[in-house]
This record gives sequence, C-alpha cells and structure tokens, in this order.
Amino acid sequence: MRKRSGSSEQEPTATYSSNEIVQQGQSSVRLSGREVLEAREHFFVHGNVPHIAVVLLLGDAAGGGARQRPPGPDPGEALPDDRKGLYRALRTWRNERAKSDGVPSYVIARNVQLAEICKRLPRTLAELKEIEGIGEATCEKYGRDILTRIPQDLPAAEPEPSKPEKKDAPA
Repeated sequence: MRKRSGSSEQEPTATYSSNEIVQQGQSSVRLSGREVLEAREHFFVHGNVPHIAVVLLLGDAAGGGARQRPPGPDPGEALPDDRKGLYRALRTWRNERAKSDGVPSYVIARNVQLAEICKRLPRTLAELKEIEGIGEATCEKYGRDILTRIPQDLPAAEPEPSKPEKKDAPA
C-alpha cells in the first residue's frame, strides 16, 4: 500500500513480476476488462535513476481476451508422431528467440515452415533454404540454431515425389 500525497487515505496497489503477470494472465487476470497475454520487462537507467518498464500485451476485450489463431489446423498435427516432439521444440525455441530478439515469431519462421523442417529434416543450410519462405537472411541469422535442434538419429525424410506436369491435350 502507498499513501497519496497530501492525504491520509491509502491506495491499494499490487506489485507483480512480469512472470507473475504472465502466469496470472494465463489464469485470466484482466486489466481494464482485457486479459494479459504477455508481459515483457525492460530495465534502464535515466538520469542516474533506475527504471523498469513492463510492457503488457493485452487481449481484445470484445473477443474475450484470447488470441485469435489463423484459420485452419495447426500444421504440426499432420506430422508423424516421431516428429511432433521436434515440432514442439522448434516452436518453443522460435517463440523464445523471437521474444529475446523483440520480433514477432513469424519473422523467424511460420508454423508451416517449422512443420516442413520436421518433414524434411534438413542437415545443411542449402537444404534448409529449399523450404518455401526460408531464404538467405533467415538461414544466416537462424539457420545454424535450427539445424542444431534437429536430432541426428531421426531418419531423413524421403523426398516427396514430384507431381506430374499437366500436358495440354492437342487441339
């Protein structure tokens, strides 16, 4: 509790670490009618005075506070059982890395790309670049991290047979 200046009234305040906010956010704590989806701390010193800023990602009040998923099923659901663990590990790594880099997770790789990595199990950067949407910049910044997370004991996937080209019927 802290006192208001010039008043004997005490104003109730709550102090939470960002981890507590996130944990409570997952338990549907609401701020102004909106659920706390994520919290990020930023510590800085300004004029020799330490400050901490907590940035909160709030859910939409009208939508009930839940993040809306893109339409369609999670691409990891279609993976064989022996690849689902890798898919979850890659998603966890991607989300943590995105958080530490301060970028949205899709900047590093979309779920479809992670699922394709799990299907193909690339062993080199060249093989990783063959996946649609993964280019030179992604490979340069994140490629080695991705490749080191692929277990060597998983057998490489057979390349998908190329689809036969449609030939126009003679006129």
